[in-house]
Amino acid sequence: MRFGYVIKEAISGFRKSKFSSFASIFVLFISLFAIGSFVVAGYNLNRLIKAIKEKIEIEVFLKDGLSNSQIDSLRRKIISMDEVERVVFISKDEAAKIFEEEFGENIFNILDFNPLPASFKIKLKENYRTTQGVENLVRKLRRFPEFEEVRYRKALLSILERRFKILTQSFLLSGVLLALISILLVINTIRLTIQAKRKLINTMQLVGATRGFIMSPFLIQGFLQGLIAGLFSSGLIYLLVEVIIPQLPDDVITNVNIPLFFYLLVVFAGCLLGFVGSWISARKYITYKIIT
Repeated sequence: MRFGYVIKEAISGFRKSKFSSFASIFVLFISLFAIGSFVVAGYNLNRLIKAIKEKIEIEVFLKDGLSNSQIDSLRRKIISMDEVERVVFISKDEAAKIFEEEFGENIFNILDFNPLPASFKIKLKENYRTTQGVENLVRKLRRFPEFEEVRYRKALLSILERRFKILTQSFLLSGVLLALISILLVINTIRLTIQAKRKLINTMQLVGATRGFIMSPFLIQGFLQGLIAGLFSSGLIYLLVEVIIPQLPDDVITNVNIPLFFYLLVVFAGCLLGFVGSWISARKYITYKIIT
């Protein structure tokens, strides 16, 4: 009986404040959709940056005249370093073949000798694919007297990290602001519902109803507002990510995805925002004083 009463009163709250309830659900929906879109964008941007970082290698050019045993010894020393995942040796002859593939010219047709140095291409472990991680390894490699030059795409790595940091901070700030706006609107909606039911609440207080019992319908009302907004925003994000975007040409946008449990998190976030907003409002406006 008590549960049925609570649900009935929660639903009646929508009827007594139709416009504010709709506005609350709409703003929650927009906020959740925006936050969810930020998360999808951030997740896929992070995947893209990881893929680019995976292709960033350190090139170490060797001095001429090193024997095979010296080269093999250097390779073992490099692969033993904590930061290194893989080392590939490129001989002078292989370097000449790569030059011909890339530029369409045989180096010996241009010069009478092969000026291209032998080199190591070094791939870093995932945890060290940062500016700091690469710099630390480069400093170690430059101590070897057998190396002529150590080179990597420092500018690209710095730009990737800087831009990703800025975008992450922007997404986070926007998400927090939207969440606060949503909670404030739920607070206002519940306050209006409480005012519309002030006579009933006063009567319940006079006959000894507990504060928790009186608050329950309003908490469920806020929860339901968040649930509805969460379902709609999650559904729209799913439609965009799983149906619309895959139909776009590859040159417009490619390979956007998100784990399926994310959609449940959007619904949960909506329920949480609605519940928190209604809880704050109910605790503030439902007291043991007569509501006027």
